[in-house]
Amino acid sequence: MFLLWAGVEVAYLLSIALFDISQVDWTSFLNYSLQTLLAILSASLALTEPVRKNRLIFLNFAVLFGISLLSHLHVQGFIGTVIPGTLFYHDGAFAYMLLDQYVFRGAYFFLLAFAIVYLTMDVLFRMMRAIPKYGITLLIVGSFYAYYYLPFFEDPLYLHNTVAVQEWKGLDKLFYGFSEAHGRAPSEEELAGLAAVADWMPTSGPWLDKIEEYYPYLFGNNYQILVYKPLVMNQIYMSVLCIAFIFMFFGYQILRDPPQGAYIEKVVFSLLLFVSLEIYHSWMWLDSLNWPAFNAMYTVGQYVTIAVLLMIAGFFGLRLRFLNSAKGEFYENELVLSPGSITRWRDVLDNLVIERFFNRRVLLGRLLVDPSRK
Repeated sequence: MFLLWAGVEVAYLLSIALFDISQVDWTSFLNYSLQTLLAILSASLALTEPVRKNRLIFLNFAVLFGISLLSHLHVQGFIGTVIPGTLFYHDGAFAYMLLDQYVFRGAYFFLLAFAIVYLTMDVLFRMMRAIPKYGITLLIVGSFYAYYYLPFFEDPLYLHNTVAVQEWKGLDKLFYGFSEAHGRAPSEEELAGLAAVADWMPTSGPWLDKIEEYYPYLFGNNYQILVYKPLVMNQIYMSVLCIAFIFMFFGYQILRDPPQGAYIEKVVFSLLLFVSLEIYHSWMWLDSLNWPAFNAMYTVGQYVTIAVLLMIAGFFGLRLRFLNSAKGEFYENELVLSPGSITRWRDVLDNLVIERFFNRRVLLGRLLVDPSRK
């Protein structure tokens, strides 16, 4: 698996050199590379799991992280250089936006929510067949997704046709007209005077308040923050849905303590960190008024996300190693057939916590029995 992942990464790097792609965000590249590793690990787990219901859980994650293969097309600037932008829309200028809109911010968050909600449904309804669980998951996630993303399917260029963007476009023409004529940017009061003469009509609120709201977006690339705001808000909504079901997962674990496979709880906890970071990054976007400053903060945030992805990959790898052992296969099968007949498995992290923070001579019981003792 490591060799397969390394081969894919080498192919990515060679493609950058071969096609002379110069605009590469290397932090995003590393992020997507780790997600490619997670896709390989998830697929391996789906093939290795001795229990069918667990195979489906990791198959969902394999599909989710498999989007990373397309993500490299985005960060490497292939569209417009290698792949014609007109393949995505009749106007190639919107190719990046549409790929971002429908794949990296649309399909990705749908699949992220789907994988997490299905995992929770699997815990809540252990004895239910897979098809009904998929149906419930699709109904929940699909309802939220349809409610928030329907405008983007009704109008592919919805982001450029919102009221806020249309009002900004009117001000942008006045702003740059003044700048070219006077060699400087107009003040907010001067722009308000130009708007009154040009009969610029915002939909609601005092003119000056509207101009103060849009004024920061008239400089440089700051307008991108305004354009993407509806889509970024949808990311937050879908991420909050994920967190709600993660809390439901842990709440049910505390109340009912159902049998759970090795490292599953750790995987879910690391996913909680990952989704929380997605919300934080989206909030930074909404709170930013300066595109260069946002990019700087986003780059720092990417390093934290990379650390969490490494954590998830570590837990996936530990579970895969556990399943490839005789005791792991026996344990996972017994959880399904007769969970009351075996003790709870203590994984590597459990042993580390006990060794560092507890006195094993004082804490006795089945939960703390060392599985390596003979």
